[in-house]
Amino acid sequence: MHRIEVLQHAQRIVDLEGLINMIHSQMSFIGYEQTRERIAAEVANSMKSESRAVFFVGYDEDDCAIGFAYGNVCSGLENEGDYLWLNELYVSPTYRNMGLGSELLEFVQIWARETGCVYMAMVTHPTNTTAQEVYSANGFELENLVWVDKYL
Repeated sequence: MHRIEVLQHAQRIVDLEGLINMIHSQMSFIGYEQTRERIAAEVANSMKSESRAVFFVGYDEDDCAIGFAYGNVCSGLENEGDYLWLNELYVSPTYRNMGLGSELLEFVQIWARETGCVYMAMVTHPTNTTAQEVYSANGFELENLVWVDKYL
């Protein structure tokens, strides 16, 4: 088991640079090219006091960030309470296929349940079969949905 830290409204993030590097890799993978400065600003924005965002960061024995999950606590009319929308799940390539993704998912679910969330949801790209296999193996239902969005 790796050490996993919950970061919400955090003043200090252990291995912030490592987290930024992982976010940069994840954003590139899903087609968003962002500078590290912009990512740092987005991390700071998600950690402000009024935010309902939360990071879950996995560390190795040297306190180097090796994986993360990022989500937002939301309210929903359809599920009778708060739920966790998991925006991202990423494991550093060196630590893939070692169970860290499943470990992060389990940790996130326990945290969400303990903080009053009744539901958890996320999306992944239809071609990302590796992620789909991880989610399915961890008890998540895979559904065919149409993603709808618009920049404001």
